[in-house]
This record gives sequence, C-alpha cells and structure tokens, in this order.
Amino acid sequence: MSDGLENARLSRVEREDCPPEFLEAYDEVIRSRGRTSMPNVFALLANSPGALAAVTPVGAHVRYGTKFDDALREYVILTVAQELRCSYEWGHHWEFAIKVGAPEEMLKKVGTPAIEAEPGLVGLATTYARLVTRNEEVADDMVAALKQALGNDGFVDMTIMIGYYGMLARFINTMRLQLEEGSTAPPFNV
Repeated sequence: MSDGLENARLSRVEREDCPPEFLEAYDEVIRSRGRTSMPNVFALLANSPGALAAVTPVGAHVRYGTKFDDALREYVILTVAQELRCSYEWGHHWEFAIKVGAPEEMLKKVGTPAIEAEPGLVGLATTYARLVTRNEEVADDMVAALKQALGNDGFVDMTIMIGYYGMLARFINTMRLQLEEGSTAPPFNV
C-alpha cells in the first residue's frame, strides 16, 4: 500500500515530534481541514514548524474563509496545479471539486482554452490564474473586471489563493510527494 512518501525528500513530522510551542499550529491544520490526522503535505512542511505555523493559516483563509463559490475555487486551484504539473494537488483538488458538485465536463476543461472561454467569472478567474501562475502580464481591464466581480477583498483573496497554491505545488513537486493509494488523479488536461 502506497502512502505517497516512497520517494519523498523529507519524512513526515508526527505530532509527538513537533516542538511544544508549535503544537497548537499543528493541531489547527488537522482541525481546520476537517481531518483526523495530518495530511502528508503538511506533515512534510512541519519539518520547519515555523513555516507550518506561518503558511497554513493563509491556506485555511483562501480555502475556507473567502466568499468564492466552491466550484470556482477548485477550478482556480486546479488551473494552478495543471500549470505547475503538480499531480498531488491536481488529484486531491479534482476529488474536492467532485465533492462540491463541479461537473466533470467542466473539470475536463481546466487548463485548456475551453475553460477560459466560459462566460463570467469562471473564464475570467481561470485565465487570471494561468497568467499569474506563469508570471505573465495581467491587463488592466482584467483586473478591473475581477475587482468589479469580486470586490477589492475578493481580488486580493483570489491573487493570494493563486500564489498560495503555486507555492504549495512547488513545495510538493520539490519534495516528490505523490498521491496516496486510493486517491485518483486523472491525467492532466490537454
């Protein structure tokens, strides 16, 4: 049975190995993600307990503390995962997207021109996610449209969400973390 850690460059840090001053942060990751144990990505991140304590509240905010529609949030995260070829993030968020009711036909468009051609916020947000992830120029009219649709706070939250999942994907890829057995990840879209 694969736990996704066979080729990982770091080992998991379990709760009993976490310094006492960071136990509250460790426990908060488990609680805020609705889990009973620490997900692999955060158990590897806990090799630097200070990084775990600093980074994970940002993730909790952009995942659970924004006004984004659940499916829209997952389309954006999946766009980042596909752009950075992060199979772990792609697989987990594909599963989350299905759970929140995102239609599979829409998920099959993520990372393609077809999703960016979708009307309204879906096309706009996924295009923005691709541009920001690639560090490409974002036109002023796109920023204005995002601010109009999301408000200034939503625009900031969207930008931070893209950056957070980009940072996490780069960490995951560098650590060679793989999906756990039982998780399914369809191939990246073409």
